Amino acid sequence: MSIRNSGAHPFRAWRVSAVLWMAVAGCAVETPAPAPEQAALESLEQQTQQLTPPAGCTEITMGALANGIQTTPVKYGAQPTYLGTFSAFGDPAVADTANIRLDVNTAPGLHDLASGGANLFTCEQCVFGYQDAGTAGQKLFVADTGSLLLALKVSPQQTVGALSNVTLRESVNAPPLSAPYRGSAVVPGGECKWIRFATWNTVRAGGCDPRQGSPTANLPGLSCVATDYLADDGTLEQATGTKTQGEACTYTPAPTSSGLATTDCAQGFACTDLFTEARQCLATCDPMAAVPGCPSGTVCGVYGLCIEQSVLEPIGFAFDPALIGETCSLGFAEFCGTEGARGACVDLAGTGHGTCLRYARARSDCGAGEELGFIGYPLSGGGYDRTTGWCYADGL
Repeated sequence: MSIRNSGAHPFRAWRVSAVLWMAVAGCAVETPAPAPEQAALESLEQQTQQLTPPAGCTEITMGALANGIQTTPVKYGAQPTYLGTFSAFGDPAVADTANIRLDVNTAPGLHDLASGGANLFTCEQCVFGYQDAGTAGQKLFVADTGSLLLALKVSPQQTVGALSNVTLRESVNAPPLSAPYRGSAVVPGGECKWIRFATWNTVRAGGCDPRQGSPTANLPGLSCVATDYLADDGTLEQATGTKTQGEACTYTPAPTSSGLATTDCAQGFACTDLFTEARQCLATCDPMAAVPGCPSGTVCGVYGLCIEQSVLEPIGFAFDPALIGETCSLGFAEFCGTEGARGACVDLAGTGHGTCLRYARARSDCGAGEELGFIGYPLSGGGYDRTTGWCYADGL
């Protein structure tokens, strides 16, 4: 189930900086996949060279993929979803879209696509696409066999990987049809497409993972500034000053195409105009951490920034005092619970009073009999951010 926020917030979410560069030991450099990951990709490719398509299958290729902030408009799915195209196998004038959807918790390594049963509801690592996307003749194709190698993971949104010996079968939508994740079923005797080998790389130079404890969340002299609402994707900025919470700051864009933006905030603070006209230093935080670590008087808010509740409420974010599992006084609120144990108030029963459902980033974080719903935050130009999830009993 998705909950779409009532109206676009007047604050400028789309103005969060997206400087696409990586810093290593304080020096900005372009970043190809590191050698061990490259070796794994090359080894997998070599294994596919002597393969032939399964009987009745047509070989296709896959183009470059992009993650949420790399698309126009920005589109952050409820789980990491990389978007691109396959080589034309339908009407050459219409795009044949390619999609790879992972779970936020998908670990580096080799994954068997057969484990998903060619069902978009049950797969954790999903490869699918649409022939003649958006037309009356659109056809769905879903992988039922093959391998997915996750070679490198900078953040859930930024990965390097490969597909090998992947068979995609013509499929149709199948129950459940009203859940956040619809099912699919293979069409008996339907068309078949085959991918020998294909790679993707959605790692942005300058990309980082703002989640507490990640290798790039707290690098010396740098701040990892989130680019999505629940703060699991980010961009590095050079923090060269000593300014801290609430102080006016200066943000200097990257001087070259191979640099990072610079601020006069201290390490761990973002120089942002997300909530105010003038930029100010705000501490970065992980809203899912047991101890987000925000300064006294502030909460870990959207985009992983510490800010006063009194600032968030006038711009459209509701808070309810209910704790996780308790009945809310409101039907819907983006924030309930307490720091370190946050959730959203969602009224699934239509009673006018929601239940405080715990936040979750990954579908795999939900328990048996639960599903991952999400808040659908609208972004500029028709984009969206669905990264703020919550687990609920789905009865399936």
